[in-house]
Amino acid sequence: MNILIIGGAGYIGGVTAHMAVEAGHAVTVFDNLSTGRDYNVPKDAELVVGDVQNRDTVAHLFKKRRFDVVMHFAARILVPESVKNPYDYFYTNTFGALTAIDTALQFGVERYIFSSSAATYGEPHSTPLTESSPTAPVNPYGWSKLLAEQILQSYQQSHSLQWAAFRYFNVAGAYAGVGTDYPFVSHIIPSLLASMKQKEPIMIAGDDYDTQDGTCIRDYVHVADIAKAHVAAAEQMARGKVLNQPINLSSGTGYSVKQVADTFNEVTHADLPIKFGPRRAGDPAKLFASHDRATQLLGWRPNLHLRQIITDHYNWYKAQDNPNRPV
Repeated sequence: MNILIIGGAGYIGGVTAHMAVEAGHAVTVFDNLSTGRDYNVPKDAELVVGDVQNRDTVAHLFKKRRFDVVMHFAARILVPESVKNPYDYFYTNTFGALTAIDTALQFGVERYIFSSSAATYGEPHSTPLTESSPTAPVNPYGWSKLLAEQILQSYQQSHSLQWAAFRYFNVAGAYAGVGTDYPFVSHIIPSLLASMKQKEPIMIAGDDYDTQDGTCIRDYVHVADIAKAHVAAAEQMARGKVLNQPINLSSGTGYSVKQVADTFNEVTHADLPIKFGPRRAGDPAKLFASHDRATQLLGWRPNLHLRQIITDHYNWYKAQDNPNRPV
């Protein structure tokens, strides 16, 4: 297939680009490089620099090339920032998706795979979450993703768009030299790496939750497993399989925060002390999801578990000090 990966110079998009190339597909990456990096793009893929919000630029791309499927990763991802600057999140995440979806259909591309988020669920009423669980985002980031899903559904009804929206939680690990090379620190494993670099203790918010060790349980999935699902969906859609729904990409059971911290210390030999502080307001005790739908539709399940996630992420992090690394 000829695959267009919007946001394919970023973390998850970059890993997916590598896996798509390895699977024998022709890949074009479209990215504005605001947080993406050109060295994340596989050497056998083509990089086109541009903004997804610019309809003329997107249309020019579709005029020059024929694509069989679009994978859309381009997004702003920081929840606190979305609360401060909701316009930027709706403009990038929702309007950007609308522009690309509408333009793709204009040029006859009817398969679209969208990178959504567990933030579409909001505060969970029960776990594990399923795709039938209520969607009630509690921040603009979550709303921006849910609105994009609704756009996909609307175009399915009006223009026969074939689509899938993958909802995932905490993505970690590294693959093919691609990691969380952002100009900011987000999520737990990059935060642990920052603590290790600064030789600071690991701070955990709350140790009195109703869980096995008293700390919150969250969902973590290896970035390589996430990428495999995207490639599998594209291949299934090309064979005529109808998806047309949101799909969780999740561990199915989750890991506690202390379990993550302990495994991090074991893998890295950092031996950082763990300290417990008060709970953070609004933190649910458990937040993880079922991946039954992904298994049924795509034969997908996570194969790389916590220790491998942290090992791969740590090895990528150490390689950043390699003087031969491209910059």
